[in-house]
Amino acid sequence: MSSSQALYNRIMLRVEPLVRVTNRKQLRNWVWIIVGILLSESIALSQIATMFPLPVSAEARVTMIRRWLNNRKIDVWAFYEPILAAALQGWRAVNAEVMLDGVSVFGDRMQIFRLSLRHGNRAIPLGWTVIAGKGLTQVEKVEPMLRRVALFLQPRVKRVIFSADRGFRGCEWPQLCLQLGWHYDIRVAHNTYVTFSDGRRCPINQLPVNPGARRYFQQVQLTQDQQLLTNLSVTWTEGDAKNQPELLAVISDRKACRTRLLEYGERMDIEQSFRDDKSAGFDMAHTRLLHVERLERLLLALAIATLWCHELGEFVLTSPDSVRRAIDPGHTRQLSLFQLGLRWLKRCLFTQLDPVPFFLLLIRPLALAPLSNSS
Repeated sequence: MSSSQALYNRIMLRVEPLVRVTNRKQLRNWVWIIVGILLSESIALSQIATMFPLPVSAEARVTMIRRWLNNRKIDVWAFYEPILAAALQGWRAVNAEVMLDGVSVFGDRMQIFRLSLRHGNRAIPLGWTVIAGKGLTQVEKVEPMLRRVALFLQPRVKRVIFSADRGFRGCEWPQLCLQLGWHYDIRVAHNTYVTFSDGRRCPINQLPVNPGARRYFQQVQLTQDQQLLTNLSVTWTEGDAKNQPELLAVISDRKACRTRLLEYGERMDIEQSFRDDKSAGFDMAHTRLLHVERLERLLLALAIATLWCHELGEFVLTSPDSVRRAIDPGHTRQLSLFQLGLRWLKRCLFTQLDPVPFFLLLIRPLALAPLSNSS
């Protein structure tokens, strides 16, 4: 049996009972695309098609993928929701940390906005939307995706803590979080105005916070128009050889304190998840799809590949250390959860020293220390 067929059988065995389709061919072609992404470590259609064990031309295999991506009957959330529900069955007592990120693709012609759930020191996708163009986006364009995920998470986790960087500026983002019943930790631009209870007003970068220090301000009004009552935690980043230290200002509906800054600092490690999808993983930045709906469907296949890599990464870390050492040469862990899973899967496929693992959809709450050299 080919490696492609072995992966196909494992994935199909798990997803077929969960995803309802009127035409089983929709499901089969989707699973083949997932297989192609895992084996080629790319979302380039020609690379995916190379992994299909079909005795037809490359053009015919790429055409098969394009037809699936063009199929308007493929409802992304209808495919993904039952799979995500199965994966998160053990999360009801968990304070779920979710984060919103955006990444530009295809020469900034489109932006992918993805809401992800912290898992280990990486994150798994909860929902995504693709928007044409570049620059700052308005909350209205992402709100439907956030509301859909909020409704999904409500019975499945204890509470939600949302984080976003200063690219999501404006008071509409924290206001939407409060409507959804979420806590929020959001970085704001350092020139944002704050107003204190005694009437004093100034931009954040004029507050007396020296490099290396931390200051906390409770119940301040944000922006010159005093649009939002919030709590503000301020410090400086450490900087490195490439980046100068800069002022870091985080607003939250919870008490301003050192914990808020630590929570936001953890987000910086989780942001490496996008690196897993790009240069260190599936090469997402090099997509050449120009249609929003087609890219959203391709991201559906990418999400399943990511889930399986996280599941297998868990397996590696909960197995005897000899399992990790078979794919990770360090005396201590040097690879991310995602990379551990992906490398273990490929080792099983290509050495046949271990059986091809089953796709179980078991994603457990897992906290890991960040890597000193994230991979």
